[in-house]
Amino acid sequence: MIIGAGGTVSRKTDILVADGPMMHDFALTPRYVVLLDLPVTSSLDAASAGVKLPYAWNPAHQARVGLLPRGATAGVRWFEVDPCWVFHTLNAYDDDGRVVVDLVRYEGVYDVSKLAGHGPLSLDRWIIDPAAGKVSQQRLDDRPQEFPRTDERVTGRPHRYGYSAVIGAVGHATVSPGGDFAGGAFSNALLKHDLTAGTVQAHEFGQDATAGEAVFVPAAPGAAEDDGYVMAYVHNPDRGAADLVILAAQDFTAEPVARVHLPARIPLGFHGSWIADP
Repeated sequence: MIIGAGGTVSRKTDILVADGPMMHDFALTPRYVVLLDLPVTSSLDAASAGVKLPYAWNPAHQARVGLLPRGATAGVRWFEVDPCWVFHTLNAYDDDGRVVVDLVRYEGVYDVSKLAGHGPLSLDRWIIDPAAGKVSQQRLDDRPQEFPRTDERVTGRPHRYGYSAVIGAVGHATVSPGGDFAGGAFSNALLKHDLTAGTVQAHEFGQDATAGEAVFVPAAPGAAEDDGYVMAYVHNPDRGAADLVILAAQDFTAEPVARVHLPARIPLGFHGSWIADP
């Protein structure tokens, strides 16, 4: 669907898929909308049993990723991938006829109705090659993590840096029926990925602290990627409430630049974006 600045819908595209798959996220490039059709599909059995999130692993449903051209009338072109589940993408971009997508991937069987899976959780890169008709997959980092974010100014364009929250076990105790992650899913660290250098830095907040999604804020409108600050809500166990913690992105492991004590606990699965004042 294309919606103009005035709120008028200029084009709508219906995409027919089998089994009612759950698509929690997607990605954009200048040329494509990147769609994820994965084998977590609607389940009448789960719904009949009263499951609040009635989507189950469906081994008969082929996992695939789709490229929908933006601003054109062509339909989706689908490419098969290995069975997996994805809650969140980091970013995507066009690369000399190919499409690169970085995402957090749950390998193997992942049953959303039970919020349980058997494979590892990792940050991966998918390279979709329309000319070859296939997708190659690369492992970027094998630490369990979620809520991957980039500098939003590079959304849809090549990115060097990414930021994510380390998480622990993912299950009914840590994920709400709506798919939001509760505090128990999170660990005490944020990660900064330099995907060009292939390095990862971790900022740890203390043994019993828990850190949520990280949001990047540029130091100035024209600042370079990673020239700015990383902000996150961090639960402070000593106060029983959240701190808004601000890290210098280019000195990621150093002490925070600032720590704002908030009067209440903020759910760590809370999604946010930075919007500067006009």
